[in-house]
Amino acid sequence: MTVPRVTSAEPALSLAAVSYQRQGRAVLAQVSLDIPFGQHIALLGPNGAGKSSLLHLMAGRLRPESGQVLLGGTDLQQMPGPERALQMAVVHQHEFIHAQLRVRDYVALGRTPHSGAGRAEHAHAIDTALSRCRLQDLQDRAMGTLSGGEQQRSAIARALAQEPRILLLDEPTNHLDLRTRSDVLDLLASLEITVVAALHELSLVQRFAHRAVLLGERRVVADDVPAQVLTPELVLGNFGMDVFYLPLPHRDQPVAVFESPGLRPAIQEYEN
Repeated sequence: MTVPRVTSAEPALSLAAVSYQRQGRAVLAQVSLDIPFGQHIALLGPNGAGKSSLLHLMAGRLRPESGQVLLGGTDLQQMPGPERALQMAVVHQHEFIHAQLRVRDYVALGRTPHSGAGRAEHAHAIDTALSRCRLQDLQDRAMGTLSGGEQQRSAIARALAQEPRILLLDEPTNHLDLRTRSDVLDLLASLEITVVAALHELSLVQRFAHRAVLLGERRVVADDVPAQVLTPELVLGNFGMDVFYLPLPHRDQPVAVFESPGLRPAIQEYEN
């Protein structure tokens, strides 16, 4: 699978020397990033590296101690919430699920920022989001009856019904089985909008990301295409893991496989 490239030079989001503290402890220090429109970015890093904090700063849910987060050139903290919601949607790691709400009605919540739209426009946006996330046959089901993967697709559909230019996701594959993880990342890869996702599943990064940003020691350690960020040196130094790149017949790029350094003797014996 090849991730579509629809990027332009126009920055959708810019972070200029952003620092953030939590309870007096520095979480991020002097982070600067430019994210062009249409680019798909994976935020990576070990636990505690600041991935979720950075994502929430991008969403305007957190206020930086210093520096600026710019949305289309405007300081995010100076932008009214309704105006921000017309451009940006967020899918949290732990979404609140209205168990009794129908899937269609849940997805329709994404239309809240578009209060001036007509009924036909709302219906079209909801139908498009349901179709994009393969939820047409589930739209009359109660949210509480869905599987974890179906609920996650519903949360993404709700965000897409918002018709954002930017979609931010915090660990969108968390607690999902292997097939569902791949399905969710393939869905994100198909979107022709800016997508920024904090991920801990390194093996899935290449499925959707044009670019990977690796956080460590409160700063950006690496920022490049995934293969240049998930190098043996950076993966071992930041995650304590080995990475091997293996070719597959149906893929145009090698697939990254991650293993514990403790398995090195067994791997070397197998290779010999």
